[in-house]
Amino acid sequence: MKKILNIFACLTVVLGLAACSESFLETSPTSSYDEEFVLSNIDNLEAALNGTHKSMVAQYLSRQNIGGYPSFQIAMDCLGEDLVFPAAGNGWWTNTGEVKWTASRNPDSYLTYYPWLLCYKWISNANMILSRIDGVTGPDGQKNMIKGQALVYRANSYFWLAQLYGDRYVKGGANSYLTCPIVVDPAEPKQPLSSLADVYAQIVSDLDVAIPLLSDKSNPYLNYSSLTDITGGTANGIRARVALVMQDWDAAKRYADAAINSGDARLMTQEQYCDGFNSTSNPEWMWGFEMITDQTLYFYGFMAYMSWNFNSSNIRSAPKCINSALYDKIPDTDIRKTLFDPTGTAWTLPTKSYKGFPYMNRKFAVADYTSSVADANYMRLGEMYLIAAEASAKAGNDAAAQQYLYDLNKTRDSGYEKSTKTGADLLDEIYTYRRIELWGEGHRFLDLKRLNLPLDRTGANHVPAVSSVLQVPANDPRWIFAIPQDEIDANDLIDKNINQR
Repeated sequence: MKKILNIFACLTVVLGLAACSESFLETSPTSSYDEEFVLSNIDNLEAALNGTHKSMVAQYLSRQNIGGYPSFQIAMDCLGEDLVFPAAGNGWWTNTGEVKWTASRNPDSYLTYYPWLLCYKWISNANMILSRIDGVTGPDGQKNMIKGQALVYRANSYFWLAQLYGDRYVKGGANSYLTCPIVVDPAEPKQPLSSLADVYAQIVSDLDVAIPLLSDKSNPYLNYSSLTDITGGTANGIRARVALVMQDWDAAKRYADAAINSGDARLMTQEQYCDGFNSTSNPEWMWGFEMITDQTLYFYGFMAYMSWNFNSSNIRSAPKCINSALYDKIPDTDIRKTLFDPTGTAWTLPTKSYKGFPYMNRKFAVADYTSSVADANYMRLGEMYLIAAEASAKAGNDAAAQQYLYDLNKTRDSGYEKSTKTGADLLDEIYTYRRIELWGEGHRFLDLKRLNLPLDRTGANHVPAVSSVLQVPANDPRWIFAIPQDEIDANDLIDKNINQR
């Protein structure tokens, strides 16, 4: 970790400043940037926060499939069963180990390396900001805004590390699995591995401090103009996600309710559901990144792999499809069913060089097929209704679960009637709609893992030559990512044989 932090800790802040302020560049050449100067006043700390926002969608390691946070989302669905690659395409995601399940236990693979690298990059940035924010001069409202968002970045990064590199969290269990180092002091970046329980304790602590800081409606510095900034509603949404993984059903419902009632977002219309999931103007989005036209992501953005119409070789040769068995579960009156073509011939493709395949999606689309410009979505309100429904059902409150599911589905399906199912049958319905609603948005691998379910791609349209692995038992070691070898080599506090567990 020391190696990783040394490379990225200061550079990320500096590059973020360069991206956010022309006047800053005009007065301070890049070569003269110094950590003390960058972190010396509140405006620079806010600029450092803005740089962290931008780093969420940057390209890393000179690889087309590592485009920041959206790459996490794609990888999580590549590892699941609901996203189908009808062909190998140009090899990204198929030959790089995600779809075929060949990389998660390889400590030298990019799949195990880049989530670790990026999460500790964001943790490092947050730690530097948090170490200085209380000591600089500035309005309390501005300091609270910066501090709250930095805490959420740190918590969300540890949440990803816990889910990927840790074992499944078990409520009431010891959760002693050694997962990742907890670093909160930038002066002491090298730490031993901490238990899964301690990592989640850190996540909860950070979010519980951040939420009130970001929920003060009287704070003028929280009147954001962009979804890139983290609101109190978003912080509550992340806290709801954490509680769901920790099987704390009361907390999951409470924080999901807080996100729903925050006023930050509202459920979209059926027409908006068909707009391509490409703009922060969508009223349902809670957290995302607004892409500036002249800062296009080219071939490392989300839409270069997940849209149906961007002009990339990956899309032209292997558009992403829905699991046919899941498609069959979508009611004919549901608008979500119209986003998939079971024939592969129903839509006019942009040019003759595009191939159509059965069950291909048009959920994700760019406005202009020659440009990859599209906003990135990290969280939206529909997920909060599903969390509240699942948590209510798990707590035995079937009536509340039925209502949450109805409130969501009635906006997607004019023929949907409130469920009368109870118990396990109701949970199965909620899980099915979670798969339908959040298809392609980066949840499936993590859902299977937290629910202790196996991967099962059989009985559907998966191509064995492409998917390679069709079934993985729930207790298979491949559900836990290996710690990167670079980290083990650089950190003498980690057992060199740690990945042999």
